[in-house]
Amino acid sequence: MYYFVNEYLYPMNSGIEHAEFKRLSLFKSMGVPAKLVTREYAPQLHRTMEKFGLKSDDVVNMFDFFQGAVNRETKKALIKDAHINPTYEIDPDPSISKVYRANLLNNRVIFMGGTFGQLDTREYFDKYQNFIKAEMWDWRGFKSSVKYYDADRKVIRDEYLDVDGNVVIEASYGGEGTSQADMTFIKLVNYKGQDYFFGNIDELYTFFLNELDKSETPGQNTFIADRPLTTYKPVMNINSRSRKYIFMPMIQTDQKYSLALGQLNDIYTYAFDKNNIEKLSGIIVATKEQQEDVTEHIKKKIGADIPVLALPAATVDGVQQPTTDKQNQIIFVGRLGNDKGIIRMIETFKEIHNHESDMKFLVYGYGPAEKDAKQKAKDLGIDDVVEFKGYQIDLADAYSASKLFITPTPVDIEPLALTEAASYGLPLVAFNIAYGPSEIIRDGWNGLLFKDGETKEMAEGIVALLRDHDRMAEYSENAKKTAEKFSNAEVAKDWQQAVIK
Repeated sequence: MYYFVNEYLYPMNSGIEHAEFKRLSLFKSMGVPAKLVTREYAPQLHRTMEKFGLKSDDVVNMFDFFQGAVNRETKKALIKDAHINPTYEIDPDPSISKVYRANLLNNRVIFMGGTFGQLDTREYFDKYQNFIKAEMWDWRGFKSSVKYYDADRKVIRDEYLDVDGNVVIEASYGGEGTSQADMTFIKLVNYKGQDYFFGNIDELYTFFLNELDKSETPGQNTFIADRPLTTYKPVMNINSRSRKYIFMPMIQTDQKYSLALGQLNDIYTYAFDKNNIEKLSGIIVATKEQQEDVTEHIKKKIGADIPVLALPAATVDGVQQPTTDKQNQIIFVGRLGNDKGIIRMIETFKEIHNHESDMKFLVYGYGPAEKDAKQKAKDLGIDDVVEFKGYQIDLADAYSASKLFITPTPVDIEPLALTEAASYGLPLVAFNIAYGPSEIIRDGWNGLLFKDGETKEMAEGIVALLRDHDRMAEYSENAKKTAEKFSNAEVAKDWQQAVIK
């Protein structure tokens, strides 16, 4: 079994999760058994999975594993499943119903958003109306956890339940922390006849991965850790002979000095420690350029000899057929992080709009920079032609209707949306940063590349391209050829040669 190890799966995800989705699809197309692995407790995980077309056997969650709920069928839980005392008064509401005992609020019953009465949480209040306890239901219809609160409404203890209502995990928090990363005491209750104790969530995750390894062809599995700060260490500390890889989603060093031999990015400190790196079967990167630099770093800075494999993350299903007619619009798809360059992209589009006044800029994605980007568009007087579309899963119409794809990122390694846009025949435009666009975009063939920060030159180049219909058509056809290079069928050959045994 191949396990792609991550921390979470949210309704809105980053490139790491989307790269895993693509890899899972790739492995399925090859008939190779694979699963996503997540750490975080998420009672609506399986609802989220449905949103992304994932089946129950595509994902193994740590809490599901210990709750005996990995393959639990979905059954809707309603207010009757909360077993409220029939003598209490219920004030019904489609979002939050209130339960009263002798004119005092005893419970609030919260229903899952977007459903008709599906049970989410039952909150408890004491005689002084302090919020003291909350029971949470899983999307699949069983009560899965209980949280206890102090007088300041801070979580002090969690209990996680199996599908029969038995406590299987107890957890307490230290200091002011309330997230799972802040747990300071974890008890795995009566697991295979024994209690186990852990000081933090990472220790439990390591134990879980070892147990997961034993459950499927022990010692013969392959684990790929995808999120540096939360999955590298647990995967590298699996005790068996199962193969262990890390995937590097970010640049490894301070790019201002040396991509190969510069100061190591902190997120890679544990994995690149000389005492740890030998635990790895290999390191996976997305581009050949990064492969060369990481190999040099490992040999010269660490003195190790670990295989570094270049395996594209930005795979597609091949050339796509358009679903709608072209509009006068340029598109960007990606996370709107503070380091993603969306502000300078708004500034660049202002210059484009000065020459192409009927052109719109559509921004698909989410992130902390969205508010500032909207304000920038307003300040520049183009907020009526810059549309923020939010996070969307199905982008077929958006790609089909657009004339050009542009990415402003100064940091992303091989942006996934570049190949998606290419599969719809969109000419591609980007800054020529390390490890990314240059392996997808050939300047003057399927798009345009500019030195990082050349916003004026980029705007001028885009305007000239949009006005040259022959060149637009040529770039469009060549973009489709690029998509074929990154098709599942082609990338599968690389995986089969490098990793799959």
